[in-house]
Amino acid sequence: MNAQAAPHRAGARATPARTALGAALGAIALFFAQDAQAVFTWAGGFFPAQSVTLRVGSANATVNNVTFNVNSASLFLNPVPVTGTPGNGTPATTPANGTEIQIDAAMPGLFGTYTLALSVDSSAGLSCVGGTGCGTTLIPFSTISWTSYNLDAGGGDIQTGTFNGAAGQPLASRSQASGLFGGTLTMRNVLIFQYDNATLYPSGTYQGRVVYTATNL
Repeated sequence: MNAQAAPHRAGARATPARTALGAALGAIALFFAQDAQAVFTWAGGFFPAQSVTLRVGSANATVNNVTFNVNSASLFLNPVPVTGTPGNGTPATTPANGTEIQIDAAMPGLFGTYTLALSVDSSAGLSCVGGTGCGTTLIPFSTISWTSYNLDAGGGDIQTGTFNGAAGQPLASRSQASGLFGGTLTMRNVLIFQYDNATLYPSGTYQGRVVYTATNL
């Protein structure tokens, strides 16, 4: 996912097994989509080949965006957090203005146990776009959090949280017994992103990207 701001903006992209995210200051944009179903579903199969597919927002190569517009009313005198607004073709979600993350993990049979896991790399931060007036300022991704919806009662899916700026932040993990014939475990969460707006940065447009990685081991 990519992000930009002017004062704040961010964006996101989903691809099989990996997804990139970005954000910006002045405007921050993110992109996601959602389904109102149980977050984990198991569909029985017949000895499927082991594989994993990750989708963040659109189901194609489109880089969706989530934009955080930080205007003067949000800055003074009592700064308030700014909720991102999806754009650039981001599929509609329930609740609105969210981004859906979906993982499909095909697991072979013969009574194996497999683990679906998701992590994110937000180490790059949000850098100032040249010519927008913010110089060399870098905004850490730890200024962006999310509220997770469609949570599973048993846990293991994406919980509400905040990017920590690390290269391998764990987000979700669920083990599944494949049974005799195997099948596919699907995880879905809808995330709504928010910029904390707690620090006054130079006005301008900022861009960044986070990368999501899914595994099925």
